[in-house]
Amino acid sequence: MNEKEIKDRILAKSEVMFLQFGYSKVTMEEIAANLGISKKTLYKFFPSKEGLVHYIIENMKCGVDEYIDELWNDSSLDFVKRLKKLMDFFAKQSSKLQGPLLNDLQKSIPGIWKEINEFRKKSTLKKMTLLINEGIEKGIFRKDINQQIILLMYLNTIQGIINPETLSQLPLSGDQAFEIIIKIMFEGIFTEEGREKYISYK
Repeated sequence: MNEKEIKDRILAKSEVMFLQFGYSKVTMEEIAANLGISKKTLYKFFPSKEGLVHYIIENMKCGVDEYIDELWNDSSLDFVKRLKKLMDFFAKQSSKLQGPLLNDLQKSIPGIWKEINEFRKKSTLKKMTLLINEGIEKGIFRKDINQQIILLMYLNTIQGIINPETLSQLPLSGDQAFEIIIKIMFEGIFTEEGREKYISYK
């Protein structure tokens, strides 16, 4: 097994363990034991647990960007189908926020949590701006909406609700909460034609 394969195994197993148990409850010793490797080998690739989780988060962020770019450039899908796939993807990503990892990161490594929030804000702002503009051009979204207000409403609602602290108070999963947010927002900006098309893909 080469070094890349070993590193990929470490990342895959660590991600599963962190998502399941949180950051503080998983030790480097436990990760090494679950992989059947020595602590020395683990530390060779990742000198610290904080560095390891930071690498995992960076990988997740890259994966999100790659998926969105690939989907948005898929000319075989019409706008509404791409929109539905994108919203489904965002919902699945949001559901991870109910697990122990991100809640733990807020308390243990607030710097990484801040990076995650900044990434969500930056990535979402860029994609949502393109989304709204294209939707208006194609007659799916109403032309009389104020785009900046829609973007601010979306960002503030997502950040205010789709986070571990708020979700822990709701009888909903992350993806269920996201679906409700999208329903309320998009129902208001769809044209009649756009609403019918979106509903037909559900």
